[in-house]
Amino acid sequence: MKRGCTQCGECLRVCPVYAQFKREEYSPKAKRLLLEPLHEDYAAPGVNPSDLDWDHVKELARLCVGCDKCRTACARKLSTADLLADMRHAHPNWTQHFWSLWIKHMGPLWPSLGMMASLVPGWVAPSALKPSLDSAKAMVNEPVKKPWARLFKIPGIQVDSKPVVVFPGCTAKNIRPQWTSKTNNLLGLFGYTVLDTSDFGCCGGTMHSAGLYDTMDSMQQNNVDVWKKLGRPRIAVFCASCHHALSQYGQPLLSEADTVAWRESLTPLSVLLADAQWEITDAKPESYGYHQPCHWGTDHDLPLLESGLSGLRKGEGQCCGMGGITQITNPDLSRQLADSCLAGFPKNTEYILTSCSGCTIQLAAAAPEGTTVYHWLDVVE
Repeated sequence: MKRGCTQCGECLRVCPVYAQFKREEYSPKAKRLLLEPLHEDYAAPGVNPSDLDWDHVKELARLCVGCDKCRTACARKLSTADLLADMRHAHPNWTQHFWSLWIKHMGPLWPSLGMMASLVPGWVAPSALKPSLDSAKAMVNEPVKKPWARLFKIPGIQVDSKPVVVFPGCTAKNIRPQWTSKTNNLLGLFGYTVLDTSDFGCCGGTMHSAGLYDTMDSMQQNNVDVWKKLGRPRIAVFCASCHHALSQYGQPLLSEADTVAWRESLTPLSVLLADAQWEITDAKPESYGYHQPCHWGTDHDLPLLESGLSGLRKGEGQCCGMGGITQITNPDLSRQLADSCLAGFPKNTEYILTSCSGCTIQLAAAAPEGTTVYHWLDVVE
């Protein structure tokens, strides 16, 4: 039996759901107080899980956005998002399986669905469907007409000779292919040996949040097999959520030695481009906002952008509300958090950059008229 939550309340400082509502029963520690006695790792002998009303558990599970900030704040490194994923796994319902269908099989249809959603006038759609329609519209790919900056390798700088493969993730693969092509081009320009990236699939992180562990396992296995087949290269990642999910791979999927090698191979793209020479174009705005994704931990993209693109203004660091499967289980909460996140930027912010695929689509869907959201790869070449 593991030691669980001590109810210290440190998670209240960082939980975006608690910050939104200021209700302690929505906090990570409140969820753990209720659920730990019913989890096999924490339960005392004699506790019967059937004593709990599982409808209430599902309601609690809807009040978590999977940002995992509670784990970071917790002295015991307990993740309430993981605890809720275990509960979803034990008591699945239709939402998880629809999400699996959406991620695994409907990705090629995302661009078409986005185009169709764009044809629906705002006044026609019921208010309850507006967040979903906005999310679909945000999937439409509208590349910038002219880059804000061009990146070059500083002459004389030597790069690592170890081959690099790019991990695209679902969003880049299905609706933002330019992120992958730009990354490959930049790495090649800097002198890296770039390998083919097409066999990678979903990172599996969203399947973990859904409690669909078998699906997650198969996704992880595919990605590990690709990595081994390519000779265990460095993996360049430009999405914070993908990087977070990939960093969780370990035993028994990988041996102890391969777990170390895998995690050491995971590299934020910005680290590989740190010694860049920037050429600014006249398309760059005087100022722009930057949303820092929850899942980066240490954000290497922020210093890269600050070093080359002047005028960066950080938001207030709030979660965008995209994490986990919140968009399908609790779209209203997801949208409320996105609105709060956007409200944390200075008024009249025309452009917001971020470094996570999910954050990009989420904030683009919720952005007010006159504000455009991009992944930073959209504005460089």
